Amino acid sequence: MILNRIEPGTECIVRESGKKGSVKKIYFYPTKFEVEFSDGKIEHYSSKDIIFEGVEQKPVQQKLPKVPDYGLDDAWSAWSPFIGESYLRYHFSTTKEIMWKVLTSIETYNVWFHGIQRSLPVLETDRYVHKYSFTQLELKPGSYFKIRPRTIAPYFTCRIMTIEKEKEFGFTFQSLPVNQEYIQFSIEETNAGVWVTCKRKSSGGFSFLHQLNWNEKSKILHNLDKIIPKVNFNEVALSGTENDKNLNISAGGNQSLSGEDMVAFLVNKGLDGDLETLNAETNKVLRGKAKAMIVKIKRGTVERPPMPEVPTGGAALASTDGGVEALSKDDQVAYLVNKGLDGDMDTVNNFENRVLRGKAKAMIVKIKRGTVERPPMPEVPTGGVAEVKTTSETEEELMIRLIFSGVKGNMDEINNLENRVLRGKIKAAIVKEKRKNK
Repeated sequence: MILNRIEPGTECIVRESGKKGSVKKIYFYPTKFEVEFSDGKIEHYSSKDIIFEGVEQKPVQQKLPKVPDYGLDDAWSAWSPFIGESYLRYHFSTTKEIMWKVLTSIETYNVWFHGIQRSLPVLETDRYVHKYSFTQLELKPGSYFKIRPRTIAPYFTCRIMTIEKEKEFGFTFQSLPVNQEYIQFSIEETNAGVWVTCKRKSSGGFSFLHQLNWNEKSKILHNLDKIIPKVNFNEVALSGTENDKNLNISAGGNQSLSGEDMVAFLVNKGLDGDLETLNAETNKVLRGKAKAMIVKIKRGTVERPPMPEVPTGGAALASTDGGVEALSKDDQVAYLVNKGLDGDMDTVNNFENRVLRGKAKAMIVKIKRGTVERPPMPEVPTGGVAEVKTTSETEEELMIRLIFSGVKGNMDEINNLENRVLRGKIKAAIVKEKRKNK
């Protein structure tokens, strides 16, 4: 029963005193009960202050989501004699790979980490360009870097103490001459992103300075959340479940396999030493499953799955004992141009060699404009043209295949794409993949 629908005259008991009375009136927003006692005295109570006989009153509970609002889960700072500590825990909608790269990019700390104006590596080298480049700093325990605080203080030297890839990164930190801290970042992966925990600790007679500027220090992970690349895990989950049946193998063009067969394919490729195919897979869910299975297989807890059979797709304009493929490249272009001008664009669109196909289409446009003359139709060698097997390839499938080819170093087909927007997207994705694999 809803408490604000209780009928006047209903008996109740006051929790604190145990006195019995009856409800006379009910007031709303917030709900208040006017209770009259046997001695004629009238008092007002909220629903939590009184008990109704026969009515179950469940205690109010706050249900917190697994991922809290605004990402922040916990933040506190404490000091006891000679020890200062603080704790931050924040949830990010990104991957652990991205988070690890950002946390270990010390040169960008001045953007989000409070108190740092500039950071530089500490390197023993004679080359000036290397002396101030973090690309030359080896991330390992014992490596040094220095930071300049946003004060008149000089540079302070920091030392990397803990590093475990995609899990923990810790270093000493100093922004004041009399107090040194130890800062440790921890990464914990979830289904919707990553948890990042930041622990800071200092000791000594000046450890109370640890509390200085806590309001700004407590916002460093919030500042990081503003600049870190976001990942839509709803789309990733969808691509890893409902669309598994129609996923394409990056290494095999537009051949289709189920989700389980795709994982088995990547696992076998990885175990055979072909890690490029595994790392080039664009579906993060399947790539993660394959890597996890490889680890289990190497530990001996899971058996290696059989290699699935990849269906072979037909090649357009396949020739028998000669045909179009026996012609020179110039004659093949002329053949396609004449086919296209005669209205047979299917033959042009289904031609396997994209470079020649692009040249043929460009020449067709020029001929229609009158800037180029139509070439003569070449004679096709004996054997003729076999039956054309058409292959339908969506824009997404084309991107996946060309990205993989570009990572391998084959840029000819990409450079000959007529769609400039698509060509730009593919080249940008290739750059990201190459950076990821370094």
